[in-house]
Amino acid sequence: MGARLFGLFLKMVSVWIGKFMNSYILKIVLGIFRGVLMKFRNIFFGFLRTWLLIAIFCSSSLYAGTNMILMLQNYQYTAADYPPYFLREEPLGTGNFIKVLDDQNAFQFRTYDLSSEADLALYEAEVEPILTEWSEQIGLLGSNAELSKQFSGLMKMYVDESLHSLTPKEIHIATYEGKIEAVSYVGSTEGQAPKIDLLIANPRTLSDNQTVLPKGAGSSLLNDMALRYKEEGVEKIQLRSVNDEYYLDRGWQAVPEPEGACGGDG
Repeated sequence: MGARLFGLFLKMVSVWIGKFMNSYILKIVLGIFRGVLMKFRNIFFGFLRTWLLIAIFCSSSLYAGTNMILMLQNYQYTAADYPPYFLREEPLGTGNFIKVLDDQNAFQFRTYDLSSEADLALYEAEVEPILTEWSEQIGLLGSNAELSKQFSGLMKMYVDESLHSLTPKEIHIATYEGKIEAVSYVGSTEGQAPKIDLLIANPRTLSDNQTVLPKGAGSSLLNDMALRYKEEGVEKIQLRSVNDEYYLDRGWQAVPEPEGACGGDG
């Protein structure tokens, strides 16, 4: 009788151990599968996000523009040419607005090198929340304000993608009384022609007929970048324009669209 009970006990233990081992092995297999699935998901969504960038940028609403270059050798503008200003409604009630320069303040500038861990951390703490805020603004008036809102979200995506690249990239900002009013993203700083992929101003400042917030930050930031690159010996800078006349009036030159590029021939 004792032998039968002992044998039954051993059988129960054997069954329990078998179930435990099967469960343990199953957990290991599921853990490995989950890890592979996570890696696949990250790769897939990274790939999807990249193509989303291309799709957005190549859409007519955002891509309608011209590749332009600015030769820096004879660039003559200074910071004094791009002061902060406000729009004020004419007192006669005509509905027209006049530009009033701010002689008491000036835009301040800063650059973040995204290949630097310290600068990247500062960008994430100081600039990224502003881009998120701009990309979520509502009640904007006018196409320029809406376009700036869309570009704000796009710039965040560009920065996220840049973290997987070895090419040096930069974020430049212009501030007014300590608040960020314009941001630019330079996707390539190598060689003699840094490329400004995106340049945006606070969408609120671009809203039609707003008279509360300072204007001119985007132009002032671009001027500061041109001066800085000129001092570094850079020959020219590039950007993609959605306002050709503005840049042509300031010495920029349009360049042909490369074949095979989004929106180009082929």
